[in-house]
Amino acid sequence: MWTIHEIANFASVIGTCCGLFSRVPQVYRTYKTKSANDLSTNTMVINITANTCFLFYMIVNKQYPIMINCLSVITLEGSLIYMKKKFGKMKKVSSQTELSKMNLSDLQDETQREVSEEYDWKKFTNMFRTTSNS
Repeated sequence: MWTIHEIANFASVIGTCCGLFSRVPQVYRTYKTKSANDLSTNTMVINITANTCFLFYMIVNKQYPIMINCLSVITLEGSLIYMKKKFGKMKKVSSQTELSKMNLSDLQDETQREVSEEYDWKKFTNMFRTTSNS
């Protein structure tokens, strides 16, 4: 049977592993998309400050696994702040164009064209079916 201290140590290792990799997906996504506009700088600064305080506590108390976690969070959050400043405004993809800038009559014409093409295709296939059944 495990003691409470062994369970706490095990939970500490799991928490440290989760903490080590908690920001990696966000850092990767931000790097790949070159878009960090939606990230809150204030939240990242608070996370860095909190983890710096925890790091100081961990150094004094020689709790090395959690110290590694704090260092990783500080590094990853810092890299997100750097990328946010580097990439600046968010890139727009074609699906994110503003509706106010779109010419709606062109969109309507395109939609009508697609509908009429679909109707012509149905008419053609029905004609083919009628001919083959005879």
